[in-house]
Amino acid sequence: MISIDKALLRQLLLIERPWEVREYRLDVRKRRCDVWIAQEPERGWFGRTKPVPAGDSAVWQHLAIGPIRFQLHVSLPLGFDSKGIGWMGEVGMPFTRALAARVFALFGEGVPLQSVCTLLDLSLQDVWRYRYALDAGRVGGIGSEVRPAAEMTLSAGSAPHSAAVPEVTDPVWLRLLDGDMSLDIRVLSLKLMLTKLRSQLDLIHDEEVRMLKLKELHRYFVKNERVLTHELEQLRLG
Repeated sequence: MISIDKALLRQLLLIERPWEVREYRLDVRKRRCDVWIAQEPERGWFGRTKPVPAGDSAVWQHLAIGPIRFQLHVSLPLGFDSKGIGWMGEVGMPFTRALAARVFALFGEGVPLQSVCTLLDLSLQDVWRYRYALDAGRVGGIGSEVRPAAEMTLSAGSAPHSAAVPEVTDPVWLRLLDGDMSLDIRVLSLKLMLTKLRSQLDLIHDEEVRMLKLKELHRYFVKNERVLTHELEQLRLG
């Protein structure tokens, strides 16, 4: 087994004190490293350690380093709130927030699920779980703690602009998604898509995830512009 200094491993994973790497297991053949992380015990009088009240434990896949995938096993103290820590994730989710930001950014670019798996070396099951949680409003967008690495703006990641299709920044898209604007729709696939997106928006309150849905609708119109002339004419009229 290849030996790694635990303090160096903690720095590579951007884990700050009072958290420490307790143990790790590196499997070079499988290109996987499992890391067990917990808070350092407090020290009292005479150097005696105080046990950290045990809470939940969680397992999240983190950002890879080179070809090595990292699986973090984190012991969370009782009542601990992990919000804002990039190398932790949401309870029940497969990814840390830092890795989820990468996945979310690719979704914003319209990258298909299977391609996301290939690009980031993730399992389809885990990516599907995360996408389902987004659609169901169970998790939010990338979050401020990882925003510099994967900025999700209104115009970034949208489909190439067509003169016949309003810009993704046009308020008409939000009106259409919210149901404030009705269209005479002749294309069945658009009817089905709008029904699906509107039902998802009823559950989604995070603005970044709502923007993800808006971009999805915009890309559909760009890709299918030739068969949506009737609907696009109504959009342009507002």
